[in-house]
Amino acid sequence: MKNDAAIKAACQSNSDFTSEILDDFLLHYAADKDKLGKEVDQRLRTYRHVIQGMDKAWVNLIKSQYIMHRVFKKGGLVHKYLKHAALARLPEQGRKWLEEQAAAPWKFSFSRIIESPETDFYTMEDLFTGEQYLLYSTGVSRILKQGEVVSWFNLIGYNGYCWQAFGPLSAYRSFSTDDIFFFATELNSRISSDEELMADVSKNPVPYMMLYCRSNYPLTVHDGEVLELIITEIEELDLVLDKLDDDFEMDRAQSVYQLRLKNWENKPHFAVAYYDSKEQFLQVTAMTQKGYAKLVAAFQKQGIQVADFADIYVRPSMLTAAREILNRPIELLPLELLFEKEVDPQTEEELDKINQFLALAMPDLNSGKEPDLEALAAQVGLDLEANRETLQGIFAEVRKKQKK
Repeated sequence: MKNDAAIKAACQSNSDFTSEILDDFLLHYAADKDKLGKEVDQRLRTYRHVIQGMDKAWVNLIKSQYIMHRVFKKGGLVHKYLKHAALARLPEQGRKWLEEQAAAPWKFSFSRIIESPETDFYTMEDLFTGEQYLLYSTGVSRILKQGEVVSWFNLIGYNGYCWQAFGPLSAYRSFSTDDIFFFATELNSRISSDEELMADVSKNPVPYMMLYCRSNYPLTVHDGEVLELIITEIEELDLVLDKLDDDFEMDRAQSVYQLRLKNWENKPHFAVAYYDSKEQFLQVTAMTQKGYAKLVAAFQKQGIQVADFADIYVRPSMLTAAREILNRPIELLPLELLFEKEVDPQTEEELDKINQFLALAMPDLNSGKEPDLEALAAQVGLDLEANRETLQGIFAEVRKKQKK
């Protein structure tokens, strides 16, 4: 990175200057003049069940982040403010800085780290635009010392040299691009593209901010396999079931058949399909990439074109988070309910409890302490003995990554 010392000095200077102009003036001005404080309070009320247990300081930080986004986003209020007499009294440097920000709008970015060319500098890749940009953040460096981060959600602005974040940094321990897209479509069913997702974030970022409250949920790993619910659906399919006998064990409930892929139907893969012969509807499901690939191969062998890339990928951590944040049930496998008596004891409900348990245990794991397993299991209602092997595998995976 060229002239890194000069760039770092400029970034620090920008941080100090923006702290004065934003925190001491513009934040209060915008909250009062355009009633943005009341606006964000009203939007947060929808999620009071999520934030009620959060630190008040964090809630105040996301309020500030919301207000500054409204001011500096594309077409934001800063354009109106620049014409107002109150801003005319600002020092020339402050007014010039505001004009620069108006010309380079701030934006929210879901991203991942590509590399760190220098201390506190990170080459980021936006998950939904593919854009790569240089971010300066001492906060990111502090968070990374606590453990691995899969993805980030930050409000960023350009300082003339690189991008910097404003407000709380959301560091997700397990949420993938597919997870975030799943959450967005559950929040707003009209979203069908990356562009629509980011437009929705810009319109109202508050629901997406709530993911911070569940950001410590770790990856769920079993026998080295990352668990995620993978689903593909095919309509208007006249399936000849007799041809599938060699590869599948079958059960029937009313007009629905459960097709369990032999040797792959148990944990961790749970490679199972459901076919409604009346509706001519096939749902192909698995909990691992390997399990889904084996299902696809078994169907394609019989000329049934199941897509290699599934319709839905969602990790248990996001499924739990979405249910909690949106405060409603999310049932992705309704046909499975017809065969509940044959479902393995480690159901989605059990996975939810495991995720809650792990979220509570992660602070101790990240600091090198041994969590009180019995106390945490009792807190979330988890059968510790039945899941001890799974938890030990997850802990081992976490510690292995910490040593890297």
